[in-house]
Amino acid sequence: MPTIQTLQGSVCGSVEDGIHVFRGIPYAEPLCGPAKWLPPRRRHAWSGVLDARDYGPACMQFGRRSLRLPFPRARRRYLDAIDGFRGIAEGDDCLRLNVWTPTLDRDARLPVMIWIHGGSFASGAANAFYDCAPFAREDIVAVAIQYRLGPPGFLHGAGLFDGDLCADNRGFLDQIAALEWVQENIQRFGGDPDRVTVFGESAGALAVYHLAASPLGKGLFRRAIAMGGMPGPNAPAQDHHQLTRDALGDVGVAAGDSHALLSLDRPALARLQNAVFKRILRARDPQQYGAISRQGILHWGAATDTAFLPRPPLADYGSGTPNDVDLLLGTCRHDGTLFALASPLGRYLSARVFANHIGGLVPDGDLDALLAHYCAAMPRSGMRAVYEQVINDACFRVPTLRAAQAHASAHPGKTWHYQLNCESVIPGLGAIHGIDVALLFRTLPGIALLPDDAATRELSARMRKAFTAFARTGVPAAPGLPTWAPYDANSRATMVLDHASELVADLDGPLLGYWAKRCGDNLDASRPSSTT
Repeated sequence: MPTIQTLQGSVCGSVEDGIHVFRGIPYAEPLCGPAKWLPPRRRHAWSGVLDARDYGPACMQFGRRSLRLPFPRARRRYLDAIDGFRGIAEGDDCLRLNVWTPTLDRDARLPVMIWIHGGSFASGAANAFYDCAPFAREDIVAVAIQYRLGPPGFLHGAGLFDGDLCADNRGFLDQIAALEWVQENIQRFGGDPDRVTVFGESAGALAVYHLAASPLGKGLFRRAIAMGGMPGPNAPAQDHHQLTRDALGDVGVAAGDSHALLSLDRPALARLQNAVFKRILRARDPQQYGAISRQGILHWGAATDTAFLPRPPLADYGSGTPNDVDLLLGTCRHDGTLFALASPLGRYLSARVFANHIGGLVPDGDLDALLAHYCAAMPRSGMRAVYEQVINDACFRVPTLRAAQAHASAHPGKTWHYQLNCESVIPGLGAIHGIDVALLFRTLPGIALLPDDAATRELSARMRKAFTAFARTGVPAAPGLPTWAPYDANSRATMVLDHASELVADLDGPLLGYWAKRCGDNLDASRPSSTT
């Protein structure tokens, strides 16, 4: 069995089909007692050899059962296909990561790819659901990390309690700690700390955007891949602190009462998450919590005006990010379908809910005009299809394109854009949110989403080769794909990934033109958006 001496101690892994695998390596101290609400602490050294053959415990989950949302049949089938977290073992010692490597030669200096899972910052783990062995077979050292979720990770309350209790952005600080571990240790696993790429999907993509804009991420990675996410939501810390104060009050915790905060058990934390969501959705004043009130379909996000994130990501992208990184970003053609399926039809016609769902991109007074435009453009479609398309454009395509444009203007030749069109075999889902993960990993239970045919397997291989080539050289290229040109304000080159992929110029020009005309300054860099 392979054994590696890390800076914290020895770890013993396994060899599986020629790949060296080390699972459940701790990168920070356990989240026992007050540590659950504090920034991560560097892992102390251990004696002996740590058994790294099995996945470690997951961080506390706050998934769909906590949200108590309706799940129509198609959405339920989708979740069943990708749900790798049922019955997952949780534990306080969950700040761990996994490493897959084709070699233990320290001089190999292979490119490194660090996976950040999605799940609305409420669920997910670095478990068998995200087996990164396919990347290691492309001569990549692959890493998958875990981080705190739900209230322990994303309830921002700096200054409400003693010391650093309830410090802002704890979940993101966990990710920074994991990236620091990689910088210190990855060469021992054959990786090159100077060629690190962070990549993630959905909420993981949101994390990628924020890490690229954070001064704390400077020097920790060179490239970034954001899949099916966007640079939001984020809101000033003061807005978060007011929401935190009110939501904690709903579960019997007053600001300053550290004992009550530390006494919250798992059921109470689930109630706290619901209190946060209800506060946002039911506020008498739509602007009661500032930008949070209009940040869309995800209510966990980042606090700006903080050390981790001084400004919203797009504000930094437009002026040059603190981290000069290459960026590959894109969406699935039908990302919005998942979120439309999550709502009963009666809510489609509610202007209040509709406004909340589309992430603050449109002033309330423009909702009627927006719906009229989409209904006119889709004359044979019902309200549900219109709703799906608006969610898709407002919450995914437009924010992603704005990020591409902002990054390309500050970093010419370093921005690459794609749209994935490969559709699910489940009727009505199309190229749904998350299908890109099923294609990229190919080992997921989510493969049930995809056709099991040669064309789809070839697309999967091409997509993975393009992404690993990007990690290696900064250019996404793969046999069988057209030459992929970088994105810029003139050509707006988009690689449309499908069984027959093609590079398309200005694919979304009319869409951007409409939204810019309709929303004006509401599409500027300071506006929040949404993901899951």
